[in-house]
Parts: sequence; structure tokens; C-alpha cells
Amino acid sequence: MEKKNQNEKEISHYARKKGVQSTLYKFGIGTGLAKRVTYRYPIRVLEKLIEETKKRHPEDPANYFLNGLRRSRVKYGCNRKLNRKRKSMN
Repeated sequence: MEKKNQNEKEISHYARKKGVQSTLYKFGIGTGLAKRVTYRYPIRVLEKLIEETKKRHPEDPANYFLNGLRRSRVKYGCNRKLNRKRKSMN
């Protein structure tokens, strides 16, 4: 991975997360689902999928994005528990 120049200011995780959420709102994904997606998946993966979705110009960007997310789940996985209500066995 390349090192950034000191002139380029790094964007905070919070700002990147809010940017991803606002883009998902523009695609037509609801508020609750957008928050759950940004909570469960790495921001870099979501940004990559958003770029690919914008590049392809699909008729239904929300559906295209969610299908891509489902396919990328095999490679990247989910970084959070899927069901937080379930108690652990330990």
C-alpha cells in the first residue's frame, strides 16, 4: 500500500463512514439498512463497491450495490456479529 504525502490530509473514519452512508441514501437504501451495513462491513470495502456501482451506472443502484455486497461477503466477511441478541455459549 502506498504511503500518503504529508500534504494530503487523511479523512477520519467517522467522516468516511458518514460519506458512505449518505451515498447509500442517494442510491435509495433506507437509513436503518445503511447504518447496519456500515457497522458490519469495513469502510474500504464499501467505498470500493460504491465506486464500482457509480462506474457502471445501473438502473437500480441500490439493488446493484447490495448484490455486490452479498458477493463480496465470501472474500471479506462480516467484521461484526450478525445477531447481537443471541447469547454466546462461553
